[in-house]
Amino acid sequence: MLKRIKKRMETGVLVAAIVIPVALCVFAFLGVACYFALLESLPPAMAALVTAACGIVVIALVLLVAKIADGSGKRTEARQGRPPQDDEFERFLREHADPVLARWIQDNPDKAAMATLGLGIAAGYSEPFRRVLFDLYVRYSESETVRRSRPDAGR
Repeated sequence: MLKRIKKRMETGVLVAAIVIPVALCVFAFLGVACYFALLESLPPAMAALVTAACGIVVIALVLLVAKIADGSGKRTEARQGRPPQDDEFERFLREHADPVLARWIQDNPDKAAMATLGLGIAAGYSEPFRRVLFDLYVRYSESETVRRSRPDAGR
């Protein structure tokens, strides 16, 4: 399951890395083409203003559609009194996360994201760092297994 998620994430990142710059170039050329088309009938300053206004309207429409599409699913689930469905991997992580670490992540999502990004980049580029992280994880996992197996662990 983790390999499938990892493969899906790698594919998504690769597609985004290709599609986003190409889309930006396409929209830039579309804006320049719009400007040159309007330049024939309007003064240069007015053609630039109309082109920019059209771009702002398109951005506003995209944001409005995204907000409507994102909000509709949340409202329906909330109306029916059901919590949103978690996927299996997220549920597994929630059950096995250290409560102190989970609370810190909830309180500091921006710092947690940056720390995760930094650790991921470091682990991706450095084999020794990856080994150190894996050893730390193994030790922590073993100590948590021992701690949770004790009869007084629930107190």
